[in-house]
Amino acid sequence: MASMTTEMKLIDMERKNISFSVEELTNIIDGSREETAIRRRVEHIIENDPVLKHKSLLHMSREERFTESIRRTVYFLKTLCPRMGWTSQSREARYFERALKERSFVVHSGAFVPSMKSFGTKEQAEKWHKLAANLNIIGTYAQTELGHGTFLRGLETVATYDRATQEFVINCPRISAMKWWPGEMGKSANHVFLMAELVIDGKKYGMHGFMVQIRDLTTHEPLPGVTVGDIGTKVSFETVDNGFLYLQSVRVPRENLLSKLAQVAPDGTYTKKASDRLMYGSMVRLRVGLLGSEVVMPLSKACTIAVRYSAVRRQGLLDPNKDEVPVLNYVSQQHKLLPQVATAYVANFASKQLIKMYVIFLKKVDSGDIEQLPELHALSAGLKAMLTEQSTMGAEILRRACGGHGYSYGSGLPFIVNRMLASCTYEGENTVMYLQCARYLMKCADKARDKKLTGTVAYLNDSSSGVCPARTSDDFLSLNILMKCYENRAKCVIQQAASKLQQKIRSGLPMHNAWNMVAPFLIRAAKEHIMQYLVETSCKFVNDLTCSDPVKKILTQLCALYALHHINNSPGDFITNGCLNSAQCDIAHDTEVYLLGILRPDAVGIVDAFDFTDDILQSCLGAYDGNVYERLFEWAKEAPMNRTEVHQDSYQLLRPYLHKGRDVLEGAAKSKL
Repeated sequence: MASMTTEMKLIDMERKNISFSVEELTNIIDGSREETAIRRRVEHIIENDPVLKHKSLLHMSREERFTESIRRTVYFLKTLCPRMGWTSQSREARYFERALKERSFVVHSGAFVPSMKSFGTKEQAEKWHKLAANLNIIGTYAQTELGHGTFLRGLETVATYDRATQEFVINCPRISAMKWWPGEMGKSANHVFLMAELVIDGKKYGMHGFMVQIRDLTTHEPLPGVTVGDIGTKVSFETVDNGFLYLQSVRVPRENLLSKLAQVAPDGTYTKKASDRLMYGSMVRLRVGLLGSEVVMPLSKACTIAVRYSAVRRQGLLDPNKDEVPVLNYVSQQHKLLPQVATAYVANFASKQLIKMYVIFLKKVDSGDIEQLPELHALSAGLKAMLTEQSTMGAEILRRACGGHGYSYGSGLPFIVNRMLASCTYEGENTVMYLQCARYLMKCADKARDKKLTGTVAYLNDSSSGVCPARTSDDFLSLNILMKCYENRAKCVIQQAASKLQQKIRSGLPMHNAWNMVAPFLIRAAKEHIMQYLVETSCKFVNDLTCSDPVKKILTQLCALYALHHINNSPGDFITNGCLNSAQCDIAHDTEVYLLGILRPDAVGIVDAFDFTDDILQSCLGAYDGNVYERLFEWAKEAPMNRTEVHQDSYQLLRPYLHKGRDVLEGAAKSKL
């Protein structure tokens, strides 16, 4: 490049004014300096591999992207990983998805393979895991049904035991029972881990997991009784062949019942070996995993794009006697962007804490202790709902904040927004998730009357006044005061919801009717509990962090901004419950605006710390060097519509009319001569 553009100079100036060590903050996000080094090495190897290095995906059709993703993934798993000595157990594995941008077989490796361990005996897990790990079979997790979603008790697919042949006969009794949505089932998978109602001699035994082959391993054609295919174009996830599966009298051998939790003897005798509650453990695992990859990472990307672009996009005059200024200088723009950046950091800290809880839980499960499962299930369900909602809305705010260019796929933002939209539905629709969290909270609220609670609901034991002591902006910058404020609100709302539920029950309503009547209050209780957890987890993480003072200051300000932003978005919730008064809400609003100005000079550095390479970011607006407009122009020239100067198909349709216009204009010109 011959010379620096104005935009490149602007972002270079931004970086010269950063007040903290970006590298140190990156190490904190990654977990350590060593983890940063491992991640960067993985990214460097993948980005510089001749087969995997950058290839623009945004100008491809869905089928082209699907094929390209399969090609890249197969090469990565079967060629590059063996060459580098990488396995699914390697420390490097946690960075594969980030570095590859788009990869296939995510459900295969993230749901199908782990299900072998969760539901299968040691022998079954070894048998199927080896085949799956080598891509000798491609599998998916088939639970969701066309007419029932993921509601386990409503699923209709039936597996009936045939004692004479020692086989299970699997049927979808009606169209609504067909499996619908599982990723990689449409065209890739030849096996499914299938959830179906087990029936023996007419008696139902509940949902169980079965290994079912659906395609011939030689021809890849569907097997007899199997109707399978892709469900069609979606808003996003172009590289995933989400599928439908309709089974009619499909037989599988008795040993294909995954038998860790229960088994069926040759004579049809049913034996339960472990609690059904462990089935929910697999759902917890999926929700724990998706927060990092499908919520934190895409929101962090969107923040990086929007903040960098806002630092170089000049528009309007703050001073009529001076030049145009970067839009990041406007407080209104800061108010759009910086709370989303704060959300990305808070979500990062909270999701990692959830992972730690899950790892501890798994160790206890190995010794038969599943006492923590209800709390972990409620927390993972609530966090999944809250963070997917906040991040999806946040990403759209960031897209709009980039003006017209944010509407272009070249910005990378529409792709991020569309992909994140699905997160509010998969692995549990968010309303259902909130209600599952609320069910646990109602039990805890009842126990709190005469029992000391521990863990994430310990604050329900607090009998102190819920009045916030904050009187000044400095008070509202105190993380301890903000944590207490959210604790008090959550406690009040949960107690109110529990009281309303009990009132309905005492009035004579059956429990299920009472629950339905107060559902909006229960959802609100779950939301306030999760907000309390997010604020407390992130604030405690920062308070306990050992780092340099400038980095600690930045993280403290981001946590305070997150908490204040949500107070200011719903001040009525805090006023109604006596946590804050109107004067305090005014101070909270002023403090948020103050924080925006304080964070503004470091905004680019804060998103630089996410450390996305240009190859991973895939954005003309968010590239590290700030050279926005040249990149947009080059990207536009690569569009398929610009491969020829004349688009022949459309031109042929218009040609007669255009030629007539030519004749009219030429005739008019001649008449003037």
